[in-house]
Amino acid sequence: MYAIETEALSKTFHNIAAVQNLNLKVPEGSIYGFIGENGSGKSTTEKLICGLLVPSGGGIRLYGKHYTDPGVRARMGVLIENPGCFGNSTVYQNLMMQALNLNIKNPKAEVERVLKLVSMAGAANRKFSKCSLGMKQRLGVAQSLLGRPRMLVLDEPINGLDADGMRIVRETLIELNREEGVTILISSHILGELAKIATHYGIIRNGTLIKEMREDEMSGECRDFVFAKTGNNAQAIGVLSQKYKEIEQKDEGIRIYDESESSNVGGLLYANGIAVNEISFRKIGLEEYYLRIMSNRKGAA
Repeated sequence: MYAIETEALSKTFHNIAAVQNLNLKVPEGSIYGFIGENGSGKSTTEKLICGLLVPSGGGIRLYGKHYTDPGVRARMGVLIENPGCFGNSTVYQNLMMQALNLNIKNPKAEVERVLKLVSMAGAANRKFSKCSLGMKQRLGVAQSLLGRPRMLVLDEPINGLDADGMRIVRETLIELNREEGVTILISSHILGELAKIATHYGIIRNGTLIKEMREDEMSGECRDFVFAKTGNNAQAIGVLSQKYKEIEQKDEGIRIYDESESSNVGGLLYANGIAVNEISFRKIGLEEYYLRIMSNRKGAA
């Protein structure tokens, strides 16, 4: 079953299409990384799914039911853009107000639970206005976790977080997904972080979904290569091209795609008197893969 499924979903603002004919499929129990440039339609899509905007066309189903079904909506946790908090209230008070608003039984215990999940128990008495951007984002994530939702929709939840904050959020989401089966739709500009947690991906551009794939499919397209930096890359390419067909000069070095052993490349260069400054076995990352797709799409436009 799909936790989220859209069919020809569209949204226009003053005759300008923000989302058009979007067919999104988020499998139940997945962590779905939603990727796109600024203005691509990510936030608009998430707002439509969460009922914060009304579609101009198409449909949305959540766990096979219409997206307005109250039983389904009650099991959603949402963080879109910025957390809705009162500046003069403390972290604890803001969470307690949200817990009461959601009619959660034993709200005190629930607030304490989510504070521990995002490692903010020590900041419970700090006013929201005195929190750093990263702390505000973690508080927003904590709000979305109140009531043990079955599904999370998170828009840029790691924006403004330092390395430790990103780690905390990342580990929290992985734990919720693996141990409690929570489905997570998450967008982020920090693609390296998405690559650490996502099981599925969707890539959107100009309001149109251009690709959906599983993590294993993504890994298959993010190719392996031997990377080498030498004292004379031009000479090295001349030598390597006699044996290898797929060679690319990039990042001040050389990529050899049709070789899996760095020692073979190093040995060949050494035999031809070329000094090797650096050599390693690498893989194309999610960010580079995304940029290549965007470049190809722009070139075809």
